[in-house]
Amino acid sequence: MNALKTSTRSITGISRRYTSAAASTSASTTTTTSSRKRESLDPATNTDKFLVGTPHPVSNLRPVLYPVPKNESEDDRIFRERRERVDAFNQNFWVNNNTMFNKAKAEYEAKIRAQNGNVAVTTEELSVFYKDFLDKAYERQMNYNRQWWVENIGLLLPAAKAAVRKWTR
Repeated sequence: MNALKTSTRSITGISRRYTSAAASTSASTTTTTSSRKRESLDPATNTDKFLVGTPHPVSNLRPVLYPVPKNESEDDRIFRERRERVDAFNQNFWVNNNTMFNKAKAEYEAKIRAQNGNVAVTTEELSVFYKDFLDKAYERQMNYNRQWWVENIGLLLPAAKAAVRKWTR
């Protein structure tokens, strides 16, 4: 539970759905009553909703906190933990990739400005950088894609087991 609270603090801007009351109808008039009630954002009390945060400033991925039901089965726990592991894999790759990209881009822009007398870098010059960056990153990107497919295909069996268990309850 402590680890859950710690991970909660690191995710900011968690968004949630709102609930609304059902409309009530009488014989002569139709009255719609709608009240919005903010649900709890505490993952410790959340057992049925996904909590999705704001995009990470470097990776641009939205962090997800998966619900932990009170009666979570072993198969459901394995599925949830595997999804969390795939999310962490994605997060780590994109933080590293985008950090390398931003650093290389800043260095390239500084080099071009020094050559051009501190004139702004044009989109044509940036396209040369971007192609070069993609060419150099090709093998790393392909390794990531292969691993991502392996991880996601690996989620199929645990997902199927969790779905069957949910349907047979």
